[in-house]
Formats: sequence, C-alpha cells, structure tokens
Amino acid sequence: MSETYDLLVTGGTVLNPAAGLRQQLDVGVKDGRVAALQAKLPRAEAKRVIEVPGCYVTPGLIDFHVHSFWGVNPYGCELDSLCMSTGVTTAIDAGSSGPINFKGFQKLVYEPSKTRMIAFVALAQHGVLNDPGELEDLRFADPNAAAATVGEFPNVGVGIKVRLHKKGVGVNGREALRLAIHAGEASKSPVMVHVGNTGIPMSEIAATLRPGDVITHCYTPQKPSIIDEQGRLLPEVRKAKERGVIFDVGHAGGHFDFNLVQRAMGEGIIPDVISSDLHGRLSQPGFGVVGDLPTVLTKFLPMGLSFDEIIANCTINAARAVGWQDRIGSLEVGREADIAVLQILDDPVTLRDSVGAEKLHKQRIAAKWTIRAGEVFQGRG
Repeated sequence: MSETYDLLVTGGTVLNPAAGLRQQLDVGVKDGRVAALQAKLPRAEAKRVIEVPGCYVTPGLIDFHVHSFWGVNPYGCELDSLCMSTGVTTAIDAGSSGPINFKGFQKLVYEPSKTRMIAFVALAQHGVLNDPGELEDLRFADPNAAAATVGEFPNVGVGIKVRLHKKGVGVNGREALRLAIHAGEASKSPVMVHVGNTGIPMSEIAATLRPGDVITHCYTPQKPSIIDEQGRLLPEVRKAKERGVIFDVGHAGGHFDFNLVQRAMGEGIIPDVISSDLHGRLSQPGFGVVGDLPTVLTKFLPMGLSFDEIIANCTINAARAVGWQDRIGSLEVGREADIAVLQILDDPVTLRDSVGAEKLHKQRIAAKWTIRAGEVFQGRG
C-alpha cells in the first residue's frame, strides 16, 4: 500500500478557534496541505509520524506586528529562524518598507523566507525611520503610491502603516493620519496606526479611525494612552472598540504595562490581536522583555485570558484583521498545512513588562513543533 500522508501529527488536541473546534484529532498532511483531520488516522499510511500527546495542535501562529526588513531598514531584523522555532508561520511587517522599496521587501524577505512574510506598506515612501523620523517632512508621504502598492502586491501587501509618535512625524501627526486614512480608503485595506507619545490626543485618533483600522501598541504607557490621568478609559476609545476598530498589543520594548493592561481589560478593552513587535532596535540580547511571540502570549494567562482566547488572537482574529481569513488562521482540510504544536508547560516563569514590573506565573506557552506548508521545524520548547 502506498503512503497516504507525508506527515501524520497524532495524539494531540486540535484547537481551531475559527471553527470552534477543540477535540483530540489526528492531522494528516499531503503535498504541503491538510489532507485529513479526524480521530485515529492509520499510522501505516504515513511517511513520517509525530507523536504530540499533551499538546495543542493549532493553526500556525500569526505574529501581526514585526519588523523583518533586515539589513535595509533600521528596525529590521532577521526573524525567519525565530518564527520557525516558535510556532509562527506568518509574520506581518509593520511598515518597514514603503512604496519605493516594497519590491525589495518582496525579493529580499518574502521570497526567500520559510515564514510567510507579508507586510503593511508605510505611508512614508521609504518606510519607518528614525533621526529624522520618516514623516517629519511630509514631502515623504505618498498616500496614492502606498495605496497602489497594496493593490500591486496582493500576496504580500495587506494595508497601510503610519506612526504618529512625535519622533516619527514631528508636528505632522494630524495630517499624517488624514493621509493614511486616504490611502486606506483608496486601497480598501486597513490602516495600522502606531500610538504612544503622539502630538495629537488619543481621543482624536480613536474617533478618526474606521471599523477595521488598527490601533497598535494599544496598551502603551506612553502618553497620551487609552487611559486618562484619573485612570479612566477614554470614551472615544470605548466607542472605537464598539464600532470595530482593532486593538493590537504590539508589545515591543516600551509599549506594555501590566497595570494599564489590567485596567483597560477591566473596562472592556480586550485585545483583538496579540503581537510581539520584534525589531532590531530592541537593545537587550534575546529581544529583551519581548523574547518571542509565545512569551508575549504567556503574559495574558495571568491577565485573565483563556488559552483558547489567546490562540484566537494570534490565528483567526489576526487573519480577519487583514482580510486573509480564507488563506491563513484556520486548520482545515484543503488548506496549506501551517500548523503550530504548542504546550502549556508547568514551568514557573518571571514575566516582565516595559516599565519594570514583573509577574511570576506557574505556566508558560511553548512551541514544540512548527509546520509550514508541510515542512517540519523543531520548536524552542
């Protein structure tokens, strides 16, 4: 009898939030795609069998906010090997490239990477910069070209990115936001807005965004934040959440405060997407307080999210936020075999935020295997 499957993943609990599925099932993979999803598939029909008892078999994780334009952009870093060892099969670059160098991102990052490296296109022609910031001079803003780039690269470009912090835009925050929205409307795609240390009020930013646009660094302690000086949630932020603005964690080195997260979540601002914002300017070895996406995910266990909710945040929620739910974010027969095999380890870990606070938690989330289009990679554990 010829083998039916190239790979059989057996003994784990399939957790697919997109379909509301949580069940002990085997996963058969053939020609890079999911060929079967059912109990007790025959081992003899598989070329390779991976035993995963006690593990969760989920869709490949999506890190919704990274900077992967390595060697070209000052924020870029080489992330392919890290993604493949941490369950991340898709990573979304947040504006490291703009209209004039997006072809370079496709050739240098998207094409050679094992990870599916896709990207928001920066409103700024050349992508994000520092000293000077990319939009301190608004002559570098090109909303029409940014919108056209999303349309020209439908398998890579997913939306528009604008950073509104003072170092990036100087006094041009209000106009940069207007131009970004224009580009989003022209490209029929979401706008990701970097907040924290902005020159315009958070209330104005929240009120301006359309349903489906993204506030990244949503829990930043940098003023103005979504919580006012009296510790109350801004009413415009609540209204933005209610009308469908996406709240993305975008942890990074300076945008995660345990106390602020707790207050915001208590007011109903539960994250829609959990992302790392791994980038090359994180100064400490091992990406500092961020570490990797599973480390960021673990931080939400003591914050009250269930494991199932956490996995939804970095699979189907992230896919829907860029309109890619028919391509990624779900584990289904016929789809590309992008799979994460995860464990919840009874391994006490000290979790750190961006302002020096620590939380000791009794468990952590870890990747045992990453499967990308049927190819298997060992996890960091």
